[in-house]
Amino acid sequence: MNIDQYWGIKTNDLAKDGWHVKEHYAHMFFFNFLRMSPSYNLARKARLQGLSAAEKKTAPKDFKKVMETYELLGDVHNTLFRYWWQRNGHEVFGMPYELPTAKVVSLIDGSKELNKQCEDRIAQLLKREALNTPKSSSLIISVPLEQSLNNNLALVKQFLIDHQNLKSNEPKAIKPKISLQGKRFNSTAMMKGFGLLMFKSAFPDMENWRLGVYAKLSPSYSPALDKDAPRRTKNSIEADDRVLMGKITSRALLKYQLIAENAARGKFLCENKVEMAEFDYQSIRELHKKTMMWEEKEIERIQKVSK
Repeated sequence: MNIDQYWGIKTNDLAKDGWHVKEHYAHMFFFNFLRMSPSYNLARKARLQGLSAAEKKTAPKDFKKVMETYELLGDVHNTLFRYWWQRNGHEVFGMPYELPTAKVVSLIDGSKELNKQCEDRIAQLLKREALNTPKSSSLIISVPLEQSLNNNLALVKQFLIDHQNLKSNEPKAIKPKISLQGKRFNSTAMMKGFGLLMFKSAFPDMENWRLGVYAKLSPSYSPALDKDAPRRTKNSIEADDRVLMGKITSRALLKYQLIAENAARGKFLCENKVEMAEFDYQSIRELHKKTMMWEEKEIERIQKVSK
């Protein structure tokens, strides 16, 4: 894997024993929208440094929920998505799970030593199965090793057939601590939305219509407008296009701000109305710039080590 191809980083090689998670590229967007959330950044400061009296007043009423999300997902700055996924994401979005498989529990030959060993291992097996999710049924079978292989296989097969009625077709699965919301996920729209917030943080005083053109929000108006054009319009058509592009951008900014703030509450992809902390894009840009500098150094370090 080429570590510096940031958006292409995969996490399916970071499996942990006893954990199962269905990877989705939405997890990467979740991670990046958390970086844009002022409420989440406020939680970060509260956790790492503490908040001043003035900062506490700017916190939303449900700041406790944001702090709960931060305790689960942790710091998303000065880290790579891959690190964050391994440290927090895997266990938060995944489920404790061990794939049931046939296994040898113990060997017995009538001796007290092996009999005691067998008792201990069966006790361990029962304890492990009690913790295993989702629950599954297993047979404990005694197979005499002196008998022929074909005879033993036939008997085991028959035992399995006889107990098929105990097989659970719909094992009850527990829910992860945080689940992705919604069945449809438009990665192109998310990329444009995140890009819009990035452009806004880079150029906080830029007119909305120009931001929309930079972010290519509209297939109709973005190509028709020149993002570098002077403030004075050429004609009424261009003026009207700017007004419409500005309205599209204004709505999009609110939408993706809400997505970032809902992410801070552990909800993604979600556009519910929430009390948002102020989007101070100057502060967002400064924090993001520090993170990018850290990432560049870290990627350079990894590349040197991997050579």
